[in-house]
Amino acid sequence: MATFSMTVLIMAKDTRTQITRLETLYTEQEYTIQALNQITIRHDHEISQLRSELELLNRQYRDLKENLPPQVAGDEKPPHY
Repeated sequence: MATFSMTVLIMAKDTRTQITRLETLYTEQEYTIQALNQITIRHDHEISQLRSELELLNRQYRDLKENLPPQVAGDEKPPHY
């Protein structure tokens, strides 16, 4: 009879240890998920800014290209050059 109660006591201790370990892992995973979510939000914001900047640069490039003076024939290199 003493062996049975000792086994139950050991199992209960192991169960508590396992539950504590699982709770710790859960807490660590929650922290990791929140940290990754914050990084994802920051990256999304940075990507949006970069897209806006790229669009602006593309517009400026097109405007500059359109406003370039036409090339004068004298500026061109001769065919044998």
